[in-house]
Amino acid sequence: MIHLGVGSVPDKLFRGFDYAANALYMYTDNNYTHYDPVAHPQLDGIFFYDKGVQPSDNACIASIISAQHGNITPQTFYQDVAGWHSTGNA
Repeated sequence: MIHLGVGSVPDKLFRGFDYAANALYMYTDNNYTHYDPVAHPQLDGIFFYDKGVQPSDNACIASIISAQHGNITPQTFYQDVAGWHSTGNA
């Protein structure tokens, strides 16, 4: 299985695709159901693939960015998410 993310400028949406030899699935922020909604809350307008197998000690991206939800900029995303995942803490 290959995971692929594609952003669209005209409709400003991000779609995720799971691709395998016999299947192609498309997901958005509204229909990706592979995570436990309690451990990984869905945030409107946010779609993510978690790089780690859950449950684990790795923080969920939704929990890291929930405080900035609605006001996320490239700078806040880099500071909050990249900093967390590269060092283990924000």
